[in-house]
Formats: sequence, structure tokens, C-alpha cells
Amino acid sequence: MNSRYTGLVVRFVLAGVLLLAGWQMLAHGSTTEAQRARESADLIADYTPTCDGKTMGRRDTCLVFGGSGDEGGSYQHMTDRYAAANSPEKLAERDRNWRVTGTVALGIGGLTLLFFILSLIEAVRFGLGQPQEATLSYQRRIVGLFVAVGMAVGGVALIGEVGNFWSWLLAVAGVLFTAGALASLVSAWRTRVGRPRWAKKHGYAYEHFNKDLMDRLGWSNVRPYAGGVVTGTHRDRAFLVFDYAEKDARHTGLVLGLPDEVPPLVVEAQEKMGARLLNGTAQHWANHATQVVAAADRHYPWAFKASGKTIWAKYDEFISPSGKRLSKRLDGLHRVGTDLVALPPS
Repeated sequence: MNSRYTGLVVRFVLAGVLLLAGWQMLAHGSTTEAQRARESADLIADYTPTCDGKTMGRRDTCLVFGGSGDEGGSYQHMTDRYAAANSPEKLAERDRNWRVTGTVALGIGGLTLLFFILSLIEAVRFGLGQPQEATLSYQRRIVGLFVAVGMAVGGVALIGEVGNFWSWLLAVAGVLFTAGALASLVSAWRTRVGRPRWAKKHGYAYEHFNKDLMDRLGWSNVRPYAGGVVTGTHRDRAFLVFDYAEKDARHTGLVLGLPDEVPPLVVEAQEKMGARLLNGTAQHWANHATQVVAAADRHYPWAFKASGKTIWAKYDEFISPSGKRLSKRLDGLHRVGTDLVALPPS
């Protein structure tokens, strides 16, 4: 079962559960004043105080040691306390809480259903065989943002009404999901909208999805497809920019051609403390280690690799890079690649 099919099933089931639960909560909390008065009278009439599991008599007193001190008392005191807790006014407050919770559940369920419909349309458009994460639908992420905001607003509303653990949990989760949804939306927009615009502006070719690019590049331990693929020439050198998946993480890859061949080389990212590490099996890199590190520090502080007539790197930040950042990274790879090729032979 692929991830797109699984996502559709999960969203459909979740929407159904939320809508059904919300409807039940609204129905449970939609009582009339006469119904609450009758329910209150029945609850109070059927109540008999107990103490330590034993039914109390009218002259009994329940002594409770420890606790809040509100559990025990005389038979009349406990009866009055129960009557106050189940008065029509308290039942009206209970029903209001049910209605608020039900409304929140219905709202989130409705947005989740819309999320499912948009995902279904996308699946029909791109096909169930295409992995869900390859398309980066920003429309669905907008719905996800609304769901997260709905959770946060609903949680805050419940805090004002009941203030229990679950209302706080819903509010905190909503805030965290909102932050994540905003970041995901910005990232998707940069790839689905910003990247094609960047490609068009500079005369590059753009491809929404490529099913076997990673296999053709020979990259191991990654999924074969790539999304948001841009191809072109940057300062007289061919390049590729694309998004790819490695296990459960997304990355943006940058591949740039070199004017001449170089031995395999791996250069780690620049650290605030300590020497920058490079790994190359050829004696050539050992002989020029100082120059390689200097060129990398000067032009490309991030990690990169080179081999043959290619230099490449991946963009690891959570939010997808803008066109301006991609141009900056390609410039850096171009400069460091030029310096690597220019090193005298060993």
C-alpha cells in the first residue's frame, strides 16, 4: 500500500470519526430548559449518599481524613452538595461544554473532509502510483493550517469553559501544529510556485515530477523519484536542482557540472569550532588539503561532494529554499568547483 493511498484512507476515516463524534456531542448538549429541569430532579431524587461504599442514613455523618475536605460531611450536606452540582444551571453549563466541543470537532472534521477531497482530486490528477510527498500540494497544506488553527482556537475556547487537561492539550497541540503547518505551507509554496517562477525568470526548464531521476544519477539509499526539478545552465555550467526523499526526510539537491574531472571528494560543513573535515581517497586531495579547505571556507560553508565532472550538495534546512538562495548556493558550488579544478596535479 503506497503512502498516497494510505493518506487518503486515514483522512477519510479521521473525517468520519470527527464528524460523527461532533454530531453526537452537539446532540448530547442540545437539551431544552424543561429537559434539564426534569433530568436534574430525577438525578437528585435517585441520589443517596454513600460513605466508604456503604449507604448512609439521614442521621449519619461521613468523616474523611485527608483529601480536599469536601468529600465527607453529614447526610444533608452531601445531598445538598450533589443537588447543587446537578442543578439545571450546572447541567446547562455541561451542555454548553458539549456544544463547544462538538462544534470544534465538526469544524475540524469538515476541514479534514475537505483535506481528503483535495487529496483525492490530486490523486486523480497525478495518479495513486505517484508518491504523495512528491507533489507538495500547497492547497492541502492550507487546509492543514486551518485544521491546526481550529484545534488551537477550540482548545482556547475549552480552556475558558472547562479548563481541564484535555483542553490545554488541544490548545498546545493546535499551536504547535499551526507553526508546523505554516512552515510546511511556506516550503511547499516555494517549491510548487516559487521554483517554477525562478526557473522561468532565468530561462531554465522546470519539471514537476521525475519518477527515476535519482536512479539515473546513481544516488543510493534514496527514493527513485524527484520533484520540483529544474535544469539549465548556470554561468556556463549545466546544473540540476530537485527535491528528493531520503528515508522520511526531504532534501533539496543541487548538482553542478565541472569543466574537468576531479577525484572523489567529500567536504563536511563548516563548524564554529574545530577544523573542517574532508574525505578523499586520492592522494591528490591529501596533497592539497589546505587549499581545498580554504576554497570551501571561502565559497561554500556547507557540506558538498565532488567526483568526475560533477559537484553536488544538499540543502538540509526545514523550509525549502527560495530561488535567491538556490542561486547563491549554485554560485558557491561554481566558485569552489573552479578552485578545485584549478589545483595543480599531484
